[in-house]
Amino acid sequence: MLTLLTVTGERPQAFELCQRWMAAQTYAGQVRWIIVDDGREAQKINFEPQRGTWNVEVYRPEPLWTPGRNTQARNLLAGLSVIKNSERLVIIEDDDYYAPEWLETVDEKLNKAQLVGEVNSKYYNIIKRIGKEMRNYGHASLCSTALRDQAIETFRSVCRPGIEFIDHILWQAHSDRHLFAGKQVVGMKGLPGRQGIGMGHDKKFTGLRDNDGKLLIEWVGFDAACLYREDLAKWPQTSEN
Repeated sequence: MLTLLTVTGERPQAFELCQRWMAAQTYAGQVRWIIVDDGREAQKINFEPQRGTWNVEVYRPEPLWTPGRNTQARNLLAGLSVIKNSERLVIIEDDDYYAPEWLETVDEKLNKAQLVGEVNSKYYNIIKRIGKEMRNYGHASLCSTALRDQAIETFRSVCRPGIEFIDHILWQAHSDRHLFAGKQVVGMKGLPGRQGIGMGHDKKFTGLRDNDGKLLIEWVGFDAACLYREDLAKWPQTSEN
């Protein structure tokens, strides 16, 4: 069984797409999906997996989020409080793209080490139409990280309120780890809603221009690229990103 942990809040469009990516996963085992939502209004759960092996749990920590607060570590700890070290934990971020084979891939990789992740992180800002490969080969971004056993305990110790760059500290703190190359996760930035803290959200974010959308299609596939582009046209332009 895999346990997924997603912290979210006030990102309804992004979270709707996240549910699509999880519903399309090829992993055939049981899944426990823990969703920690601290938005002032609870986001809709429209999740309909192809198989009846998923169980979704939603937690609403208080105080609820208000603009200007960074509650990432607090919310991760809220999720970790109901997760045992014996579980196989996969971090699923609410505004990122996951290929259908992602859960199947990390399930196999967790047999190699307690901490696993995909390197050479890819970020794409949908508003700016800019993509960037981060060339990180010594650690994985949190969105492409999975853990088990003592690595989960290390993760608990890292998630201190107000801390940033949790992924860097986690990968420095735990030695039983395995990094692998792949093209299954893309950090999608610039979606409407609550401001993220990653560099891809920064107004000064730079990278490869993608005016014709070919890079986005290369990274997420034609169908997903169309969803991002079509939904972008429908979304109210009130993004904080």
